[in-house]
Amino acid sequence: MRQQVIFSIVQGAAAMFVGYGVIVLLTSLGFNGVLGGRPLYGGSPLILGAGMLVAVIAGLVGGYTAGLIGPGRGLFNASLVLVPLIGDTIFVLFFFKRSTAPFWFDALAAATLMVCTVGGGLFREQSRRRETRA
Repeated sequence: MRQQVIFSIVQGAAAMFVGYGVIVLLTSLGFNGVLGGRPLYGGSPLILGAGMLVAVIAGLVGGYTAGLIGPGRGLFNASLVLVPLIGDTIFVLFFFKRSTAPFWFDALAAATLMVCTVGGGLFREQSRRRETRA
């Protein structure tokens, strides 16, 4: 019984760190690789849309990955990813001064990423329910 609890805690921590790692990897590749590291604020609607798409995809895949790895419900495991993501967001919003965008723009971008991360966990939860019914 005790080993099972320890295994669940380790599995939940792995889900949190791997899900966050997936988000970091995908956002870095998307913003720096695909979009060339250019600023999004004040850019064309196409660039803004592409930036939003990067955040949505990274959040959904990171949340789904956490839901896949972690024990129990996918939504809970995706919510665990919010812990390092909130820390990252606080750093970016308050201590990283290279951004030319206003505070509200960066805050909404971070919120989009977080909502999509939880959405990825919900997708995993729904797919797990379908697997158990079949």
